[in-house]
Amino acid sequence: MSKRVRHPVSGAEQAPTTSTMRLRTRLRYSHADMVVLECLAKHFDHIQSKDLAARCKAGKDHDKAIWATRKQVLTAECSSRWAGWITKSSNDAYGLAQRNEARALVEKNKAIAAITKKLALPVHSAAERKAITTRESDAAKAENRHPHHLDFGYRSAHEHAMKRQRLQHLKSQAETLQRDIDTGRVHVTRGGKKLLGNRLHLDKAGITEDEWQARWHAKRWSFAAFGEAGKRYGNETIRVSPDGTLEVDLPETLASLANVTVRGLTRYRFDARVSFSYRQDDWLTQIEANRAVAYDVMFDPSGRVYLDASFTPAESLAVPKLEELFAMPDLRVLSLDLNNGFLAPAVVDRSGNPIKRLDHIPFVTENLPASQRDGHLRQALTDALDLAQLHGCKAVVVENLGFSEMRATGRERYGSRKWFRKIVCGIPTAQVRDRLVAMASRRGIAVLGVPAAYSSIWGAEYWQAPLSSGHHKVSGHTAAAVVLGRRALGHSARRRSWLSPGVTAPDRRIEAAVVSEDTCSTAGAESYHVSTSGFPGTCHHATQQPRRRKGNPEREITSVRDDLSRERKTRNGKAEMREARPAKTVRAGPSDTDQLRLIDADV
Repeated sequence: MSKRVRHPVSGAEQAPTTSTMRLRTRLRYSHADMVVLECLAKHFDHIQSKDLAARCKAGKDHDKAIWATRKQVLTAECSSRWAGWITKSSNDAYGLAQRNEARALVEKNKAIAAITKKLALPVHSAAERKAITTRESDAAKAENRHPHHLDFGYRSAHEHAMKRQRLQHLKSQAETLQRDIDTGRVHVTRGGKKLLGNRLHLDKAGITEDEWQARWHAKRWSFAAFGEAGKRYGNETIRVSPDGTLEVDLPETLASLANVTVRGLTRYRFDARVSFSYRQDDWLTQIEANRAVAYDVMFDPSGRVYLDASFTPAESLAVPKLEELFAMPDLRVLSLDLNNGFLAPAVVDRSGNPIKRLDHIPFVTENLPASQRDGHLRQALTDALDLAQLHGCKAVVVENLGFSEMRATGRERYGSRKWFRKIVCGIPTAQVRDRLVAMASRRGIAVLGVPAAYSSIWGAEYWQAPLSSGHHKVSGHTAAAVVLGRRALGHSARRRSWLSPGVTAPDRRIEAAVVSEDTCSTAGAESYHVSTSGFPGTCHHATQQPRRRKGNPEREITSVRDDLSRERKTRNGKAEMREARPAKTVRAGPSDTDQLRLIDADV
């Protein structure tokens, strides 16, 4: 007996839009430029560490007065603008550490609850589990019911003992975290705790001392300046003019390095010219209007230096709200099913019908460094947004995935299935969500999040077979994407025949093309099986068989009418109703310009 889940799942939420841009370019510095950059990096590294220690020491007693005192101390070593950036960075680092502690405590408590629950159950080996499961299945068949869910403990006495030890370890960690949270104590390492530990185990890390030193400096050497609206070119501390000239306001201790001293200024003008290869016009519009632009200077272990520019454009495309989207009669959404190695897209119209056959979008990020992983992520999301614009979609639907339960209790629930835990925890759900929101906002496309529960089960049960044809097999991931799109539009996942008695309009979904008996004409939406090509993501990788020869349109129309009439007689003559026939594509004759299309029964 097939498993049928009937729990209602609904609720679409719109992600908050963002219009901030961040551009990056490489500085082609000279030898003199590099000397100044290193001096600035070392100077700010020292005072950042000192200010972060002061912020952590203040703990929960920190207030505006202490913040002002910290800023006054730093102003004597650099300037008020530099001091504002340093104190803000220290506060952000402290707040992030506090949030990490709270999240870690929640995960520890979940793991403790999972282990405690399983330790209370008796130990059963694999053979005993199989025997118990078989007995329950036989009893369910005899009583004409579904098998009950069975909870098992650990598989052996050794595993039971190891979990008892792990439980004590988790409780000790939870107590330490709770004590730190109550006292306001945080643990922050500028440069990273992992990289600091590698210094004592260079052989195990596979790096030399010089390589470690380069990575350590790259993590700690950086400086930035906030933008100021109304100031020349949007920033008085790090100034970039429209012709690419870069100037930096030097601290008093580094005033001897200045090469611009007009009217008492102590600034250094770099030989390197700044040029952004991406959104250069948007950046020029921002600085020429003297609107705020923030700049960050960052070092790379390879010796490169990068300059990032962050700003909010004065004008951006308006993203429609959730109420406005639902009021659009011609609304289309692009739903994405996130999987390990690819994205499964589906275009769904306002009535909940899939209208385009799309291929999976490659998205391979496993065992890749962060820089390459970010590039693959950007490319996959760019292809998805291009598809949305190509098909006129006003919103992109994604799953509200976080895998918080898997990351917290996966070791206890799936301890022996390490490959499964690695796959699930390796999917960058947070990066996909955040990057998609930022990229979609620039195109005026809304991002909707929906629950992912049962989408694969219902997609395989209701949509995979009807959307497949003789020469094209639709994957279960594409069917799950259809369910996600329908869920965002307020439709249920069920696909029921419009010929079934008592079926209301919201449950009437994609069916075979309906023919009017008096006019012998068809009406409806686009056929899902019409192939598309020439665009990324529109050609399916399934094996394509030769297309069938087009036949007589009148004969095909008559055949469809006869099938529908025969099904009505069958349903009226039998008390037990059977499911409607799967949706098929009806092909037109040579005289017609377009293929006959699948329709929604609501039309």
